[in-house]
Amino acid sequence: MRVTRALAAAVAAGAMVVSLAGCDDKEQVGTSPVGRERAGEGRAGEDRAGEDRAGEDRAGEEEAGSGDEESVVTGQRNGGATSDLPGGLTTRQKLMLDNLPESGSVMAAGEYLQRFTTCEQYSIDPADTRYYPMDEEFDESWGVRFRGTCNDAGDSYIRVFWTGTDGMKTLQEAYRADIAERIKKSPSAGIDGGFAIGRDFAVIAPDPDTVRQLSSSFLLVLNCNPNFEPVGDMSTAPAQVDGCVLTDDFTD
Repeated sequence: MRVTRALAAAVAAGAMVVSLAGCDDKEQVGTSPVGRERAGEGRAGEDRAGEDRAGEDRAGEEEAGSGDEESVVTGQRNGGATSDLPGGLTTRQKLMLDNLPESGSVMAAGEYLQRFTTCEQYSIDPADTRYYPMDEEFDESWGVRFRGTCNDAGDSYIRVFWTGTDGMKTLQEAYRADIAERIKKSPSAGIDGGFAIGRDFAVIAPDPDTVRQLSSSFLLVLNCNPNFEPVGDMSTAPAQVDGCVLTDDFTD
């Protein structure tokens, strides 16, 4: 079930499924949108025609300024379809990655979520009964150093996995391997994504309303299903591991 955002400005097989990646079939997470300013092809044609009508008496400097202006507007209109940025990123992809939040600590990650959604009684106690029973067993192999959890408004629990920036790649590698195994049984495994991630933490939010609210948080969905395609004007950016992407395409 796909969620179309109104805000334009924002786990494993067997025992593993019960642990970190338990979100794919029953718990889906949300991501953040990047501001999108897109217009139709007709608007693009009008812009180009307007430039052609520029008077010959315009100063050379003004003409150069007009060219620069057009490149910026086009970048906004088509989602940043340029490829001359470092790493071959488009303008939109750079915005998506630059805006990923970094918390600095598991407590700060919880406080960050509270700015966007209901996250009550936030706890980082490893013995908290709101965690999945197998979470702790997979912490190390998934790069997780600390965990947090809180109550959302839908009688379910948000789970936070803090990796630090140096552990995020490990989490992405573990999730990719998990999805690869599950795809052998179901090609659609993880098609709607798994974790919502920032630079140093990942989130599982099972409640659809929470997903919608987190859409303005600038988190992005980690998707490692090779059959995934974003819908509408949603987009993707490179993840830290091959075979996965980060997307602002919400699913719940």
